Amino acid sequence: MKSLFVALLLATTPALAATPFEPGDLYKLSMVTDPKVAPDGNRVLFNRATFDIDTDTRLGEIWLATISGKTVDKRLLIPAGVKAGAPEWSPDGRRIAYVAPVLGKPQLWVMDVAQGIGKPVTSGKIAPRGFVWSPDGTRIGFVARVEAPPVKIGSMPEKPEGATWAAAPKIIDSFRYRFDGAGYGTAGADQLFVLDFAGGGVTQLTKGDADQIGSGFDWTPDGTAIVYSNRVRPGNERLPVESDLYRIAATGGTPERLSSIDGVEDDPQVSPDGKSIAFTGMLTGTQFYRQSELWVMPAMGGPARMLTTGLDRPIIEAKWAKDGKGVHVFYNDAGLTRVALVPLSGGKPRKVVDAIGGTRLYLPSAGGNWSEGGGTFAYTTVEADRPAALGIQRGGREIAKIDFNSEWRAGKTIGKLERVTWTSSKDALPIEGWVQYPPNFAPEKKYPLALEIHGGPNTDYGPYFSITHQVYAAAGYIVLFSNPRGSIGYGEKFGNAIDKAYPGDDHADLMSGVDELVKRPYVDARNLFIGGGSGGGVLTTYAIAQTDRFRAAAALRPVTDWTVQGLTSDIVAVTLQNWVPGTPWDNHDDYWRRSTLSMVGKVKTPTILIDGEADWRTPIGQSEAYYQALKWRGIDTRMVRLPEAGHGMGRPSQWLQTNLVVVDWYNRYLVK
Repeated sequence: MKSLFVALLLATTPALAATPFEPGDLYKLSMVTDPKVAPDGNRVLFNRATFDIDTDTRLGEIWLATISGKTVDKRLLIPAGVKAGAPEWSPDGRRIAYVAPVLGKPQLWVMDVAQGIGKPVTSGKIAPRGFVWSPDGTRIGFVARVEAPPVKIGSMPEKPEGATWAAAPKIIDSFRYRFDGAGYGTAGADQLFVLDFAGGGVTQLTKGDADQIGSGFDWTPDGTAIVYSNRVRPGNERLPVESDLYRIAATGGTPERLSSIDGVEDDPQVSPDGKSIAFTGMLTGTQFYRQSELWVMPAMGGPARMLTTGLDRPIIEAKWAKDGKGVHVFYNDAGLTRVALVPLSGGKPRKVVDAIGGTRLYLPSAGGNWSEGGGTFAYTTVEADRPAALGIQRGGREIAKIDFNSEWRAGKTIGKLERVTWTSSKDALPIEGWVQYPPNFAPEKKYPLALEIHGGPNTDYGPYFSITHQVYAAAGYIVLFSNPRGSIGYGEKFGNAIDKAYPGDDHADLMSGVDELVKRPYVDARNLFIGGGSGGGVLTTYAIAQTDRFRAAAALRPVTDWTVQGLTSDIVAVTLQNWVPGTPWDNHDDYWRRSTLSMVGKVKTPTILIDGEADWRTPIGQSEAYYQALKWRGIDTRMVRLPEAGHGMGRPSQWLQTNLVVVDWYNRYLVK
């Protein structure tokens, strides 16, 4: 296994010859993320993400694109060494604010773009994040955590100066106490602050021992108040989705609750005239999937109305149009993300940006970023043979693209990506998927097929370039990936087709796709493989308990025992209220029936399990239990543990390790 990884990673490219994708190419690629259009529409800030082979980290540079007629120039504005992120234009377009470390702690910086020199504007113990300029540009609101002193153990002697003691214990009182990607929470509360440039002072607006701000906030147009989302209802820790909108004076005071929906009210956006608030939200419920919608309500409180009833797609983000007559929404739609304008008066949404590219890169997940200013839209592009570029659109037409990977792509042979559809054997449900072909594909040959399943389960895949599928394809595998029932972007009913039945009928959707591909003469029916991560790991371990048609399987960060997952993950409330009805102690039979560990006695397929040792979404004990069960039964198995990696699978080299150990595992069981 180790020799394979090293050999593939260090593979070299012959001069002037196009070569297939090589694992080491990850460190040669870059990707555009987070574009921000200036208010005048003539400049775009964006992040260029790269992957450094020496430090094995993802780096970020801030670039500036300037649009002049039909030409676009670009220049590096803030180098990667500054570690800057999340830039935002001031309302007059002269300055930008961003977050970068000062003495190792994140602080707010401001730069006059014409001068190109950034200066920190905050300091001290708090670490600002999630900031928004005031409408007149004289202040910045931001979120920061105010830490509380740790709980002390009574009668514990003081630690002598310079002494070497064991690490302090973690004393936990909160219901949700650790978070995937961040680790164990620190005592304290998230609060809302305002920085005033005139006096240079920072004012803490909200107070309280629990988090006082949740997802997003916005200024009123006159700058006198801030509207924000928060989860402060009694017992909110045990509710998977519940937040409300509040209004507070920009100088501080008592917050006023504005909304009264039982469910989520997030990311408030105040209309240009100050009379309305748009927000994303969903009603509370116990069904598996609840779809986020666009809502609008009076700015001073009152009934909210849903504007996207006829769209039937999950709303990711909403921004007011400049004239206040509509709201731009960013939403998932059949493997893609798009931007549409929703009229405030009602009516059918009008598509504005047809397709936006995902930026996960490790896997072909939908998502990406967009921005609008002065009638110019900037976004991450959809690319099947390279990472996302920057697209710039005016008048409904793309006028420019900035692609940092064109030279790399010219030296590579990348297999084609084909969209496919089929009908599931269960309920005749239409299913969409994609096929990634190997480079230099020859239809007269026979190729092994690797089914790769997305997680979530309420997420989706789309027609995007990904490291995982390129590694598989370069190793000679045809890769099939799809959006079975439960995926988002196909309507709320489709997303809820797994309600109280997961895993279950989605298995039929996947097997029907394999059946369709096997009909093709170039697919070797003797060499079928299955794998997936998170929810894809669930469906992989479920599938190999239902069939032995696959030569080998790869389950990455799976859930195998819902009775344990329901009480140890960082999303306990979601599991207990929405994913499995009841609690493990009151409804143990149903929890165990859904657990693939209960089915492990039927498994015959050689299976590799891959997990991060710091994964708090599906903790590694899920893989450990399944691995030991297979070992006990004498089934060929292997466990790969990634030190310090979370659910997203860690650092760049760990991405490659997860791919290459799977290729190695599949290769072992190929029928020649």
